[in-house]
Amino acid sequence: MLFEVLDKLKQQTIISTILLMVLGLFMMVIPVDYDITLVHILAYVIILLGSVMVWDFIAGDKKLVSCIIFTCALLLILLGTYILVSGDDILKVLSVLFGILLLIDGLHSALHAWMYARRAGKKWWGVLLFLSILLVIAGVVILNNPWWHTAHSFVKVIGGVILFAAVTGIIRLILVWPIRKA
Repeated sequence: MLFEVLDKLKQQTIISTILLMVLGLFMMVIPVDYDITLVHILAYVIILLGSVMVWDFIAGDKKLVSCIIFTCALLLILLGTYILVSGDDILKVLSVLFGILLLIDGLHSALHAWMYARRAGKKWWGVLLFLSILLVIAGVVILNNPWWHTAHSFVKVIGGVILFAAVTGIIRLILVWPIRKA
Protein backbone atom coordinates (compact mmCIF):
# COMPACT_ATOMS: atom_id res chain seq x y z
CA MET A 1 0.00 0.00 0.00
CA LEU A 2 2.77 2.44 0.94
CA PHE A 3 4.69 1.78 -2.26
CA GLU A 4 1.57 2.32 -4.40
CA VAL A 5 1.12 5.70 -2.72
CA LEU A 6 4.79 6.50 -3.36
CA ASP A 7 4.50 5.55 -7.05
CA LYS A 8 1.55 7.92 -7.40
CA LEU A 9 3.45 10.60 -5.46
CA LYS A 10 6.42 10.29 -7.83
CA GLN A 11 4.26 10.83 -10.90
CA GLN A 12 2.38 13.76 -9.35
CA THR A 13 5.59 15.40 -8.17
CA ILE A 14 7.32 15.16 -11.54
CA ILE A 15 4.34 16.59 -13.40
CA SER A 16 3.64 19.37 -10.90
CA THR A 17 7.33 20.32 -10.68
CA ILE A 18 7.66 20.65 -14.45
CA LEU A 19 4.46 22.71 -14.64
CA LEU A 20 5.54 24.93 -11.74
CA MET A 21 8.96 25.56 -13.26
CA VAL A 22 7.47 26.53 -16.62
CA LEU A 23 4.85 28.74 -14.99
CA GLY A 24 7.38 30.38 -12.66
CA LEU A 25 9.84 31.10 -15.45
CA PHE A 26 7.06 32.39 -17.67
CA MET A 27 5.85 34.72 -14.93
CA MET A 28 9.38 35.99 -14.35
CA VAL A 29 9.95 36.98 -17.99
CA ILE A 30 6.46 38.12 -19.02
CA PRO A 31 6.27 41.73 -20.27
CA VAL A 32 4.05 44.25 -18.47
CA ASP A 33 1.51 44.31 -21.30
CA TYR A 34 0.57 40.65 -20.85
CA ASP A 35 -0.16 40.54 -17.12
CA ILE A 36 -3.94 40.71 -17.59
CA THR A 37 -3.82 38.14 -20.39
CA LEU A 38 -1.88 35.78 -18.13
CA VAL A 39 -4.49 36.12 -15.42
CA HIS A 40 -7.29 35.34 -17.88
CA ILE A 41 -5.43 32.30 -19.23
CA LEU A 42 -4.95 31.05 -15.67
CA ALA A 43 -8.67 31.53 -15.02
CA TYR A 44 -9.58 29.44 -18.07
CA VAL A 45 -7.11 26.74 -17.03
CA ILE A 46 -8.61 26.65 -13.53
CA ILE A 47 -12.14 26.37 -14.95
CA LEU A 48 -11.00 23.61 -17.31
CA LEU A 49 -9.29 21.73 -14.47
CA GLY A 50 -12.42 21.99 -12.33
CA SER A 51 -14.57 20.79 -15.22
CA VAL A 52 -12.34 17.75 -15.77
CA MET A 53 -12.54 16.96 -12.06
CA VAL A 54 -16.35 17.20 -12.20
CA TRP A 55 -16.41 14.89 -15.21
CA ASP A 56 -14.16 12.43 -13.35
CA PHE A 57 -16.61 12.48 -10.44
CA ILE A 58 -19.57 11.82 -12.72
CA ALA A 59 -17.82 8.92 -14.45
CA GLY A 60 -16.14 7.43 -11.35
CA ASP A 61 -17.10 5.76 -8.11
CA LYS A 62 -19.06 7.78 -5.60
CA LYS A 63 -16.88 7.47 -2.49
CA LEU A 64 -16.25 10.03 0.23
CA VAL A 65 -12.93 11.05 -1.32
CA SER A 66 -14.65 11.53 -4.68
CA CYS A 67 -17.26 13.78 -3.07
CA ILE A 68 -14.53 15.90 -1.47
CA ILE A 69 -12.72 16.18 -4.82
CA PHE A 70 -16.03 17.09 -6.46
CA THR A 71 -16.53 19.87 -3.92
CA CYS A 72 -13.01 21.15 -4.59
CA ALA A 73 -13.73 21.03 -8.34
CA LEU A 74 -16.81 23.18 -7.89
CA LEU A 75 -14.77 25.63 -5.83
CA LEU A 76 -12.14 25.74 -8.59
CA ILE A 77 -14.81 26.54 -11.18
CA LEU A 78 -16.15 29.32 -8.96
CA LEU A 79 -12.62 30.67 -8.42
CA GLY A 80 -11.91 30.68 -12.15
CA THR A 81 -15.18 32.47 -12.81
CA TYR A 82 -14.39 35.01 -10.08
CA ILE A 83 -11.01 35.68 -11.68
CA LEU A 84 -12.66 36.31 -15.06
CA VAL A 85 -15.26 38.74 -13.70
CA SER A 86 -13.08 40.52 -11.13
CA GLY A 87 -12.00 43.21 -13.58
CA ASP A 88 -9.21 45.49 -12.39
CA ASP A 89 -8.76 43.78 -9.05
CA ILE A 90 -5.91 41.60 -10.36
CA LEU A 91 -3.66 41.87 -7.31
CA LYS A 92 -6.34 40.55 -4.99
CA VAL A 93 -7.19 37.72 -7.37
CA LEU A 94 -3.54 36.72 -7.81
CA SER A 95 -2.85 36.89 -4.10
CA VAL A 96 -5.84 34.70 -3.26
CA LEU A 97 -5.16 32.20 -6.03
CA PHE A 98 -1.44 31.72 -5.57
CA GLY A 99 -1.51 32.17 -1.81
CA ILE A 100 -3.94 29.28 -1.46
CA LEU A 101 -2.06 27.13 -3.97
CA LEU A 102 1.26 27.71 -2.20
CA LEU A 103 -0.30 27.00 1.19
CA ILE A 104 -1.68 23.70 -0.10
CA ASP A 105 1.62 22.76 -1.75
CA GLY A 106 3.60 23.65 1.39
CA LEU A 107 1.29 21.62 3.62
CA HIS A 108 1.42 18.75 1.10
CA SER A 109 5.24 18.78 1.15
CA ALA A 110 5.35 18.98 4.94
CA LEU A 111 2.99 16.03 5.21
CA HIS A 112 5.12 13.94 2.87
CA ALA A 113 8.30 14.93 4.71
CA TRP A 114 6.80 13.87 8.01
CA MET A 115 4.92 10.77 6.82
CA TYR A 116 7.25 9.24 4.25
CA ALA A 117 10.78 10.66 4.36
CA ARG A 118 10.99 10.52 8.17
CA ARG A 119 9.61 6.97 8.26
CA ALA A 120 12.04 5.89 5.56
CA GLY A 121 14.92 7.08 7.72
CA LYS A 122 16.16 9.71 5.26
CA LYS A 123 18.77 11.99 6.86
CA TRP A 124 17.58 15.21 5.25
CA TRP A 125 13.84 14.95 5.84
CA GLY A 126 14.11 17.97 8.17
CA VAL A 127 15.36 20.09 5.25
CA LEU A 128 12.22 19.24 3.29
CA LEU A 129 10.09 20.04 6.33
CA PHE A 130 11.88 23.39 6.75
CA LEU A 131 11.45 24.27 3.04
CA SER A 132 7.78 23.28 3.28
CA ILE A 133 7.31 25.62 6.23
CA LEU A 134 8.97 28.42 4.22
CA LEU A 135 6.57 27.65 1.38
CA VAL A 136 3.59 27.94 3.73
CA ILE A 137 4.94 31.27 5.03
CA ALA A 138 5.38 32.51 1.44
CA GLY A 139 1.79 31.47 0.72
CA VAL A 140 0.55 33.46 3.73
CA VAL A 141 2.58 36.52 2.70
CA ILE A 142 1.29 36.37 -0.86
CA LEU A 143 -2.26 35.76 0.35
CA ASN A 144 -2.07 38.96 2.43
CA ASN A 145 -0.28 40.92 -0.35
CA PRO A 146 1.09 43.68 1.88
CA TRP A 147 3.95 45.14 -0.17
CA TRP A 148 3.25 45.10 -3.90
CA HIS A 149 1.29 47.89 -5.52
CA THR A 150 1.62 47.02 -9.20
CA ALA A 151 0.46 43.86 -10.88
CA HIS A 152 3.72 43.44 -12.77
CA SER A 153 5.97 43.41 -9.70
CA PHE A 154 3.55 41.08 -7.95
CA VAL A 155 3.60 38.68 -10.92
CA LYS A 156 7.42 38.63 -10.70
CA VAL A 157 7.30 37.82 -6.97
CA ILE A 158 4.78 35.05 -7.54
CA GLY A 159 6.94 33.65 -10.34
CA GLY A 160 9.95 33.53 -7.99
CA VAL A 161 7.97 31.82 -5.24
CA ILE A 162 6.59 29.30 -7.73
CA LEU A 163 10.16 28.48 -8.78
CA PHE A 164 10.93 27.95 -5.08
CA ALA A 165 7.92 25.62 -4.88
CA ALA A 166 9.29 23.66 -7.85
CA VAL A 167 12.66 23.27 -6.11
CA THR A 168 10.84 22.05 -3.00
CA GLY A 169 9.02 19.52 -5.19
CA ILE A 170 12.31 18.26 -6.60
CA ILE A 171 13.74 17.87 -3.09
CA ARG A 172 10.55 16.08 -2.04
CA LEU A 173 11.00 13.66 -4.93
CA ILE A 174 14.66 13.03 -4.11
CA LEU A 175 14.06 12.46 -0.39
CA VAL A 176 10.84 10.47 -0.60
CA TRP A 177 11.16 8.36 -3.72
CA PRO A 178 14.23 6.09 -3.64
CA ILE A 179 12.85 3.65 -1.09
CA ARG A 180 13.60 -0.02 -1.69
CA LYS A 181 10.67 -2.42 -1.84
CA ALA A 182 10.88 -5.19 0.71
